[in-house]
Amino acid sequence: MSLFKPYASTTAPNSEQPAAAVTEFDILKASHEFLRDDAEGQGRTSWNDQLAKKYYNSLYREFAICDLKHYKSGNFALRWRTESEVLGGIGETSCANTRCEHHRPSASDLSTLELPFTYEEHGQQKEALVKIVLCPRCVRKLMWKRRHDKRDGKEKKGDRVANDAQHSERRHRRSRSRSPRRA
Repeated sequence: MSLFKPYASTTAPNSEQPAAAVTEFDILKASHEFLRDDAEGQGRTSWNDQLAKKYYNSLYREFAICDLKHYKSGNFALRWRTESEVLGGIGETSCANTRCEHHRPSASDLSTLELPFTYEEHGQQKEALVKIVLCPRCVRKLMWKRRHDKRDGKEKKGDRVANDAQHSERRHRRSRSRSPRRA
């Protein structure tokens, strides 16, 4: 018996309407893991876990696809490539950033990077080395946060007195007031 009733009445009371059906996509979202331990999965035999494992086994885990939308905060999304992406050369012979103009296969200058990727999944901290191929523009985006933090760290380590003096000088130069400066 199907949970979906295509011509269900909209005037029927809420108590008679069945609960929303759970799709395979909902199950995958709930039980998918970016990295799966084969030894850990031996004891699990539920249909949901079997479905998630079958999907995981169908992915190509040599290179990853990334999304650098939030690169300034140091956050980016990674996922494994699907069969159609492998056959199309996406993420191996093209930039792996989904939002890049070089995402489709092209003859642009690409760099292969191996990233230490740390993430939290189902309450556990996990680590993996992940290979991605990026164009020079996307490499700069990926390294932006690190370079930005290094630059800020160098500024903080400098002599505070010198920084305060430079800051007050800059403030005086920026003043557009026509009134005389008080001592």
